Amino acid sequence: MKIFPLLISCLLFSCLWTLNNAAAEMFIVSGNPKAPPVVWEQYNKLTGVGPDLATSILTDMGLDFDIKVEGDWQQVQDKCKDNKVDMLVSAYKNDTRAGYMDFSIPYLPQPTVIVVEQGKKFPFGRWESLIGKKGVSNIGESYGQEFDTFIKEKLDVRFVAFERAVQLLNLGEADYLIIDLYTALIYTRLLQGEDAITILDPPVTTQAFHMTVAKTSPLAAHLPAINKKLHTFVADGTVEKLFYKHFESWKTLISKRSAYYIQDANIRGQEHQEYLKDRDIYEKERLGSLLFNAREGLPAAIE
Repeated sequence: MKIFPLLISCLLFSCLWTLNNAAAEMFIVSGNPKAPPVVWEQYNKLTGVGPDLATSILTDMGLDFDIKVEGDWQQVQDKCKDNKVDMLVSAYKNDTRAGYMDFSIPYLPQPTVIVVEQGKKFPFGRWESLIGKKGVSNIGESYGQEFDTFIKEKLDVRFVAFERAVQLLNLGEADYLIIDLYTALIYTRLLQGEDAITILDPPVTTQAFHMTVAKTSPLAAHLPAINKKLHTFVADGTVEKLFYKHFESWKTLISKRSAYYIQDANIRGQEHQEYLKDRDIYEKERLGSLLFNAREGLPAAIE
């Protein structure tokens, strides 16, 4: 007769241990360290729209987490695949990633553009315009399944570290750089001058950023709750506010670096200031239109 109460006690202890262990789970969150203003590395930490959203969502859910730099973009994805990283703060969808990640609802649209050195613009109206030219892009990047497949089958594109990709473009060893629009807008500010670049129109594709969770992670069970909170942040304008906050923050950071590229600041200072005013107007119009259209296309409410 004493066996039954003992069995009940063991079961209760087991349940409590499981709950406590789950509550103590530390989820590792990471992302692309070179994708401002959505996510980038600063002082050995990740900052940007994605990290801010992840912090708010996971904190509200009472989950323990640590947002960490886990290497370059390809290394971060590999660690997610190997279950060493639980969540990525931003990623585009493609078939390979869908094999080991679950995707949240989209939270921010992002056009991908072609960038060339100033004076080396070429007619661009469709993907086929890139055939026969040499391209570069950041290691680990994806631009949606359709364009990824076109790159693999039709184009000559090298995926290297971002700094190396920029160097190859500036050295004339690449004809174009494939890059996200937000990063490109900031990059044009940095290299205004001898190494100025041009963004070609139209964008090659427009994808949406998603948060992702490793399929094998216990965090995957929380994805419906993450989606519900993320939808609220999109609908109430939080994502848009964070975007502009971090876009301006990154512009401030690179303003110091941009002086390095202006070889004669005394002569060209006024010219540079006029350029920056023009950039401000252009960015406001282009980004405002993009984000406004995104609000019109919000995903269905998460029940």
